[in-house]
This record gives sequence, C-alpha cells and structure tokens, in this order.
Amino acid sequence: MDLSIIVPIYNVEKYIIECLESIYQDNALSNFEVLCIDDCGNDESINLVKKYVRENKINNLKIIRHKKNGGLSAARNTGIKNASGKYLCLLDSDDMIKAKELKEAVDKAIANDLDILECNYAEVTETNQNIKLGNTIDNVFDENKVYPGKAFFPLMMEAYYTAIVWRRIYKKDYLKRKKLSFYEGLKFEDEEFTPRAIISADRIMHSNKQIYIYRRRDGSITTTKNKDIDWVNHYVKIIHSLSNFVNKVEDKQCLNVLRDRMGNLSLSIYKNAITYKHSKEDVRKIINIVRENKLYKYAIKAHKLFIKLQGIIMAFPHVFLSLYRMIYNRAHR
Repeated sequence: MDLSIIVPIYNVEKYIIECLESIYQDNALSNFEVLCIDDCGNDESINLVKKYVRENKINNLKIIRHKKNGGLSAARNTGIKNASGKYLCLLDSDDMIKAKELKEAVDKAIANDLDILECNYAEVTETNQNIKLGNTIDNVFDENKVYPGKAFFPLMMEAYYTAIVWRRIYKKDYLKRKKLSFYEGLKFEDEEFTPRAIISADRIMHSNKQIYIYRRRDGSITTTKNKDIDWVNHYVKIIHSLSNFVNKVEDKQCLNVLRDRMGNLSLSIYKNAITYKHSKEDVRKIINIVRENKLYKYAIKAHKLFIKLQGIIMAFPHVFLSLYRMIYNRAHR
C-alpha cells in the first residue's frame, strides 16, 4: 500500500464530512487507506464518519477508538503504529487535502525514495485573527533536488519556518527506523517533532504544489489564545526535549540554526506573556517558571547575536518585559 491518511477525530462534527469528501473526491487517490482515530469526543463526529462510510460503500477506512482521550499527539502515534502505507499523510479533521496533488506527491516520494516530502498549502479563512504560519518562499529549494535534512533545515529556517507537520508526507519506515514519534500530552507538539524529523532525514525534497487546505477558524488550537499559563509548561518541555536532541546534531550550521530556534522559543515565553495580556499574578508565575528552568540560557547560547543579546536581557525579567511591552504597545496603537 502506498499511502495511509491519518485523521485524528475529536469534536469536529461541523467539518469531518468536508474533510472526508476531500480525500475521496474524483477517485484521484489509489492504493491507500484512511485511519480515523476516535479520540473520545462528545459530539456526533464518529457517527457521521460511520454514516459517510456506509452511504458511500467505502471499504478502505478504518476507525480506531482510544479507550480515553489522549490528545492529538497520541492520536497521531496510534495512526502511525497501525498504518500499512509506505507513506503517511497527517490530516487534521477540520482541514482538507487536494487528492490529485497528494497522489502526485506520493508518486514523487516513491520515485525518489524520500524520507520526507514537503509541499505547500492553501488556506480557508474563518477567523478575523491575523496568524502567520509561514508558507514557503519561492525559489528557496530546487524542486528536482534531494537534500539531506542537515542541509534542508538551515535553508528552511532562514527563509521561512512552519513546524506544522501536515504540510509534509513521511515514509513510515523512516519514522520507525529513527524512532520518531509525537510527544504525548504536549501542546504545540509540532514544534518538538519537526526539527527532529527534518534534521534526522537523509533524503528530503520540496514541492511547490499545494497538497493541503488549512482552515483558519476560531476555536482551533492555532487561534485560541491562552487564558491560563499552562502553555508555558508545554514550551518548557519542548525546549528541554530539543536540548537533548541538540547533543545528537553534529553538523555545525544545522546546530547553530537549531540553537537559534530554541533561543527564540525561550524568548517567546515572555513575549507571549505580554501578547496574551496575562495578569500581574500570572506574569509573576511565568517569571518563576523561566527562572527555575533557566530558560534564558538557551537564548544566550544561540548563534545569532541579536538572540544572544535578548537572552542576556531576559535574565533580568522585569527589564525584558518592560521593554517588550513598550515595543508591543507602540506596534498596536
């Protein structure tokens, strides 16, 4: 089997049929399966999937039910573990794919024996929030060239950066061989997974074709602002996990770029404290978490001087927060 499409499902009754229809439209895909991971939601999503399968006489869609809600990372891991396809497409259940383009992407990945193929994506907007995901800048990559991950990652980071995993298809054997899985129980899990997946790869290509349609909507993980400070602990876990991975990176340029990314993630904690308009009490808690984990050291160890300088200021949280609050307020007048 060429392809497994993994669809985690949790409370998406408004979108799931449109998601499934995008997969089966025009019979563009062949030799594939769909794995719907039931993550124990409380709406009609799974019943709608069953009805769609029954009415359309679909025989290549399997529903795998979790015993309890495990979150997106756990659902993706379940899908990867149970997939039969040579390549994996990770499709969020409120989004869609372009089936014809996905078929062409899979053919390209097979023909070039790729570990990862990265593609572009389109967007459907259902929110007023201004969110930048960072689609690819043209002419960064030669579409006919196979790159090692250690060369691909610095090029990507310099030109654009999207940690989002759904814009890439992955060879299942590659993920298995490198023991690459998603950190379960973690929000923003793509930030932790993507650097490891790309840097570890031997064969990556980029395609300018759009295979994915991302839905920007209110209430999604991307658009939901954090009212509590639980997100900070998730950032800490991501940074610590990447710091362990850094020790395995031998290429100097790739190492420098990864350290810059870790530095920016650390800096973004204080910046988000202002952006999310947290209370003074919450900001004090955030400062304590940063101090306890000495997160400023990751910015100080960055390669780029501007990140280093911010890291030094970050060691003095009230100074950093005051300066950033002034910059933020000026930019949003």
